[in-house]
Amino acid sequence: MIETRVVYLEPGKLTVDKMTLPALKPTQVLVKTHQASVCGSERYFYRGINVRPQDEARGGSEVQLGEAPANSHAHAYPMGPLGHEGGGEIVEMGSGVEEYLGGGAVRIGDRVGSLIYPTFTDYWVTDIRHIQPIPAGVSYEVGCLYEPLGCAAWAALHAGYKLGDVVAVNGVGFAGNILLQGAIKSGASKVIAIDMVQAKLDVAKALGADYVINASEVDPVAAVEEITKGEGVDVAVEAVGGAGAGLVQALDMVAHNGTLALYGDNYAPIKEFCFHRFHEDGLDVRNLNAVHYTPLRSIEHMREAYRVVERGVFDLDIIFKHSVTYRLDELPTVFQNETAHLEQQGSLKTIILP
Repeated sequence: MIETRVVYLEPGKLTVDKMTLPALKPTQVLVKTHQASVCGSERYFYRGINVRPQDEARGGSEVQLGEAPANSHAHAYPMGPLGHEGGGEIVEMGSGVEEYLGGGAVRIGDRVGSLIYPTFTDYWVTDIRHIQPIPAGVSYEVGCLYEPLGCAAWAALHAGYKLGDVVAVNGVGFAGNILLQGAIKSGASKVIAIDMVQAKLDVAKALGADYVINASEVDPVAAVEEITKGEGVDVAVEAVGGAGAGLVQALDMVAHNGTLALYGDNYAPIKEFCFHRFHEDGLDVRNLNAVHYTPLRSIEHMREAYRVVERGVFDLDIIFKHSVTYRLDELPTVFQNETAHLEQQGSLKTIILP
């Protein structure tokens, strides 16, 4: 039996605890963690921005945090064991493990990326269908970003960018950074980056954004109206999530017959939200999540995304350059400090090592 550290979350509180891992079932593997990272969803849950029971998705147990009892509220506190971004090395296999979902032989020593909880740990046990081999063409560190990078890259592929488009990216953190690069590489004529953290806007500018708008200083919708001479943008990306501010902004700035490219997960209800423009302006609404489909479709989406990553389309060096790294035991303090200084949370990806 292996004892490992695990993390639980409540509003305003993270707890690092210990648990003994169960013996492997035939279809499970034991993974030794190499690197994990923080998802924006966990930051929102920490701040108490969460899903009401009546708004829960119908996706079933695979979208729950840890082992939730049947018919329970999937987003109930305390949440945990936590962490769904990360990767590591297979150190033990169950008797029935042979292939990854989607193909490929499984071997001891394989480096894998995770698609499900928990990765804020030293070791984790999971069914073989919840991990994927890190492609040979990417580094171990990049491969440990398997879930967030695959999701963002797939979103960039399917956001609907066309040559000559004017694109606004609301939220230029980790995912927004990738979506912004996708717009530039797709031939957009103007790319507008919008965020409340100047450090993230500086990265967007370095990557080639034509305009950067600090939403804490000016009205971003008014600024976009001025840039587009009142027409709005062809593609409005929402990569903020949380309480819906980015979604409202994106809708307010998209042009007639434009595209709303929705990436962020918005947990709280949006007050006084009107769907009139969806109908009357003939908007194309794209749901840019890669993994909340059938298990096999999700794997196919991630492999499609990593094909692009392997070919060097995205500047990932700039992400690591503007990311911070902590140890697992520091995680409670990391969340506490980030929440106290949201305007300074400029790390594109907060990386956690065991």
